[in-house]
Amino acid sequence: MGPSCHTPEQIRSLADLGMDCTRINFSHGSHEDKIQIFENVREADDRLAILCDIQGPKIRIGNIEGEGVLLKQGKKISVTTDPVEGNKKMININYEKLPQEAKPGDLIFINDGLVCLKIKEIQGNQLECDILTGGYISTKKGVNLPSTKISLTVPTEKDVEDLKLIAKLNPEYVAISFVNDANDVKTIRQILTDAGNPTIKLIAKIERPFALENFDEILAVSDGVMIARGDLGVEIAAEDVQPVQKSLIRKCNIAGKPVIVATQMLESMTHAPTPTRAEVSDVYNAIDDGADAVMLSAETASGKFPEKAVAMMERIIRSAESHMTQANPDELDGPQRTHSELIGHLVFSACSDLSKHSTGKIICLTKTGYSARMISKYRPDFGIFGITDTKKSAREMRMTWGVEPLVLPQLETVISNIDRIRLAAEECYDRNFIGGEDKIIVTGNNFFNFEQETNMFCIFDVYDIVPELDPEPV
Repeated sequence: MGPSCHTPEQIRSLADLGMDCTRINFSHGSHEDKIQIFENVREADDRLAILCDIQGPKIRIGNIEGEGVLLKQGKKISVTTDPVEGNKKMININYEKLPQEAKPGDLIFINDGLVCLKIKEIQGNQLECDILTGGYISTKKGVNLPSTKISLTVPTEKDVEDLKLIAKLNPEYVAISFVNDANDVKTIRQILTDAGNPTIKLIAKIERPFALENFDEILAVSDGVMIARGDLGVEIAAEDVQPVQKSLIRKCNIAGKPVIVATQMLESMTHAPTPTRAEVSDVYNAIDDGADAVMLSAETASGKFPEKAVAMMERIIRSAESHMTQANPDELDGPQRTHSELIGHLVFSACSDLSKHSTGKIICLTKTGYSARMISKYRPDFGIFGITDTKKSAREMRMTWGVEPLVLPQLETVISNIDRIRLAAEECYDRNFIGGEDKIIVTGNNFFNFEQETNMFCIFDVYDIVPELDPEPV
């Protein structure tokens, strides 16, 4: 969300085009701004998930005169930590320890690496630099220092204050920027717990080499992952980004945790009504690799064509999913298979067999969305309907591949298992989610009121569970 898409009308339009989750970036604007956007999202469509993205120890340039300046390759520029308005001769960077922690020869990347400076000399608070790669810079663009060992850690003082507000707002997800290890995630969870909200799901943003080294432990304590390629693509070699992306996606798939691929996916659509062919391929391949979600950033937040960008993203997703290579379920099994995972594997196999002769759908009765995720991870042939009794669980499932959430509050009071199944099937039929000729795979948790995971798997014809719909009853 941003200046180009923040009103209820604009948000509703993007939701109608296919948007499932909105990202509110706490790197910019005031708390009042964030509260207003949050309320606008809920007003526009209360089915949408909300992800609040905290800034973390992000280093940025300061204010730049006018709408920005063009830095030219081969020229020199001064970088200072003093509060000055930037121009083509001097800019400010907001990290006070930079002169002490940087050294001559270190590189400074600005705006996701589009501009590159090389430090030649350091005098007091001022760094004299050569412009190795020129380009346009504007106020508050991000800075990366891949060759400088910086001492910033997660969370910052700003993050702590933002998290206190986020705990009150109660979004579905919080994205943690610049995660280094599992302790960073645990610290954020504790801050939210202390602020009175331990239930918000945490998405670890992978942006640094340290996070790659510690990825397995980060994944274990997170509820999902964002592969934030803007910073990651500067911190590691550009040619390594794609193999890293594929590896991280596969690990998330095996864990059954949502993985988001983000940054510069349709970047040219910030200023143009159509994307490049390379951008289309990038989005397509992320879906084919197994991403649960793909994210638009500047394209919608500040771009000229937010609706066209969302519509294009939706079209690419649909094309990719229609041609997706069928997964090998054995390769997606976790090292310690849970009941829910066994059911997910079984659902995949049943869908593969049934799809040869008939159409079908999966109805998953789930309290928290966990069962739906364990089915989704195998990428079955049939669409998945995640049926729950709470809006929050339904919104959380909007981040899970292939799941269409549906809230049925009355499920909580229905005791009989067959009545639960019939209630869910009738609702799906009334909404035209399932048809009269469909095979219905039904699964869910707590069917017998046990404190355990998924423990039911059934296959029905629609008329078996909704007999009054049968045009030729026996």
